[in-house]
Amino acid sequence: MKKLNIAIDVDDTISNTFEYMIKYVSEFYNIDEKYLEENDISYSTLTKEMKEKEIEFSKKYFEKVALNVPIKEDSIHYINKLKEDGHNIIVITARDTFFYKDPYKTTKAYLNKFDIPFDKLICNSDKVKECKNNNIDLLIDDSNHNCENVSKAGIKVLMFACKSNKNIHNFNKVYNWKEVYDYIKTLV
Repeated sequence: MKKLNIAIDVDDTISNTFEYMIKYVSEFYNIDEKYLEENDISYSTLTKEMKEKEIEFSKKYFEKVALNVPIKEDSIHYINKLKEDGHNIIVITARDTFFYKDPYKTTKAYLNKFDIPFDKLICNSDKVKECKNNNIDLLIDDSNHNCENVSKAGIKVLMFACKSNKNIHNFNKVYNWKEVYDYIKTLV
């Protein structure tokens, strides 16, 4: 069986960050949570007006709440199965020092808290560069921007479905970690 170098994003791929952050968006911007939920507004889909205070919002909440974001159902189980199958797991997150004091330390603590196995952790928003540098065979990410750019670089992508990409249909989309695992089995 072929062993793959699999890159996995954190927020909204391993974790349920979008839903979890709505209460903090509501608190910071003084907007009703129900309105935010109905309009799919959270940390990654802020309106133009809200983006003016995005840095202030991020610095106030991201570091403080990052360790408490719920994990996606079955992500631990299937990432462990991928590791047991011999694949290399490279976590590549766009978390950076602009929003986190120490994105590497925070993200590593989060992954360790949930016993998520990984061979390497990279905190860099340039996922094309990191995928190329690490000979990635497949990127699993929720961001249209990341999937588009990595795909253009000739690397396979799987888009993890979430509210911020519900209208994007350019990529193979998965809705749970069993679908991720089943797709990877077709590649090896």
